[in-house]
Amino acid sequence: MNQDTPKVRPRISLLVFLLFVTVLCLGISHWKTSRELYSAQKELRVLRDEQGHLTIEDETKFHAVAIDSDEKNTWRWRIYVPKGARYQWNIACDEIPQNSPPSKAGSMGASNEPYWETGNIVLVTAKLRQEDDGNWELNVNSKFGDSRHQMHGAGLTIPSDKMEWMKNGLPTDGRVIGSEGTKVVDPKGPIILLQRRPCEIQPNGTCLPSKNPMPGFMIWLSELGI
Repeated sequence: MNQDTPKVRPRISLLVFLLFVTVLCLGISHWKTSRELYSAQKELRVLRDEQGHLTIEDETKFHAVAIDSDEKNTWRWRIYVPKGARYQWNIACDEIPQNSPPSKAGSMGASNEPYWETGNIVLVTAKLRQEDDGNWELNVNSKFGDSRHQMHGAGLTIPSDKMEWMKNGLPTDGRVIGSEGTKVVDPKGPIILLQRRPCEIQPNGTCLPSKNPMPGFMIWLSELGI
């Protein structure tokens, strides 16, 4: 006569159950804490950006954040120049492309002081001013706190006829690096800090950013060999 084989039901001891519940609770707690920490770090970064403080995530990268300025046609940044990066300032006012520097700068400036031997936080100021003769001056200068080694800057005189677009009231196209918070880029560059161009009038009368080079001005950094 066949007899049914008795069924064996798995049993979980109270100790194993308690260990499982403990691990589960710890996992949930860790996940919740990690989310809260990430959210707090994100909020802190936003607050720092709003105050013009750099959030440096990788000391091998170039960082920049824009600082509010109350002066018209004045732009300021706080930038981080990583160790080993040596730059040349470039300013142009002719045939400014939409997404890259022009082939030639109207003015250049570089320093031989060995600021690149360490990583540095730099305060950069660019100013555009119209002179009494009607021409314009665009200058960029930098300051490394109390360091005796500086990047210095550059300046360019822009003839008045090249700036007529500033007076016609057309919408403009361009960029200000770090205007939406700390911007992190490859230090090899080129690194565009400031760009302004007039938008292009379309056949239907609207104005849109042009894909072609336009009048305007640009300030950018290009890396020099050491």
